[in-house]
Amino acid sequence: MRPAASRSPRGAIAIGVAATVVGGLPGFVTGVMVVQLTRDLGFGVAGLGLAMSFYYGVGAALSVHLGRLVDILGAARSLRLAGAGTAVAVWGIAATADRLSVLIAWLSLAGAAHMLGQPAANRLLVNRVGADRLGTAFGVKQSAPGVASMLAGLSVPAIALTVGWRWTYVLCGVLAVIVVVSVGKPMVRPPGRQERGPRPPLRDRSTIVLLTFAFAFAFGANAITLAFYVDSAVVAGATQSVAGTVFAVASVAAIVTRLVAGVICDRTRVVPLRLAASLLAGGSVGLVMLATGRPTLMVVGIVIALGLTWGFPGVFWLALIRAYPDQPGRITGALQPGGFGAMLAPLVFGLIVEAVGYGPGWLFTAGTSVVAATIMFVAAGRLTGPDPAG
Repeated sequence: MRPAASRSPRGAIAIGVAATVVGGLPGFVTGVMVVQLTRDLGFGVAGLGLAMSFYYGVGAALSVHLGRLVDILGAARSLRLAGAGTAVAVWGIAATADRLSVLIAWLSLAGAAHMLGQPAANRLLVNRVGADRLGTAFGVKQSAPGVASMLAGLSVPAIALTVGWRWTYVLCGVLAVIVVVSVGKPMVRPPGRQERGPRPPLRDRSTIVLLTFAFAFAFGANAITLAFYVDSAVVAGATQSVAGTVFAVASVAAIVTRLVAGVICDRTRVVPLRLAASLLAGGSVGLVMLATGRPTLMVVGIVIALGLTWGFPGVFWLALIRAYPDQPGRITGALQPGGFGAMLAPLVFGLIVEAVGYGPGWLFTAGTSVVAATIMFVAAGRLTGPDPAG
């Protein structure tokens, strides 16, 4: 990809996808490498929950400031900084992780880099893609985490079980550097530098708060599914290789859902938030199937769970960007504190599993997804702004 590619609509989408894939890889890889990590670093399921909590929680704590930083630095500079942070973090894990605390430290940096990259990629799309194609663009961009999880799942049989789990993190760092180089030079005057004066507060604050809680529950359910499915499947009797491959297949379902949902939002008058809520509600059925602990049902369940509950982010962010087209970085950052849901949920899930097993843990996750869907249905009628789909 040539360095100036991000200045065309297609190039901007490609850069947004690549940056999102790279930013999400540290968390996904850690989840699918759980068997190797727990064995070599000496921690259990609750330890994995704690590590993933820091990965999501640090980014969530900094998200408001990182969103504002994107509007100041511009999309290109922010994407380069995020990619560099990811590379440092994953190479740090590969070179120095010998216990849980070290893994947590590097994952915290990776989480902050990921949270910087999200509003940066959103701003890039808003700057470079026409409004009539923005839904499709967000569908493509938000399919990137599905690509990342698919790559993570395939890395189990391809890398972790052959040359070792550390090499997976090394490869992640190489991909991050490629993204940094591909972004190229930023514009001379990023849009945010023209906005020196004080800006008015975001409107509909009560709705934003409501959506932050919805995002917290939804993101929490997603974080649990991504982090614990492989270990849960192994406990139920699957091999590591099979569990990783099934996870990769389920990720393809999530990619398809996000793409289709984006096209639907562009070509119909569907309300994006209501579509997001419907996906979360439907995906909770798959989470209940995971609770059975039956290998066959778990295969179907993970496809439904990832395919639907993880299909919500594209249309969720589309609804927010349509409502706040002049402040894409700021509104993205304002909602990112909901990432604390992804900090608390894996920790609670890990404690539940160690106390009573995976079955109750997956039922807890299904309930979390249903709560998120309910809140989004309520918020859909309150969100105002220039939303042509609403």
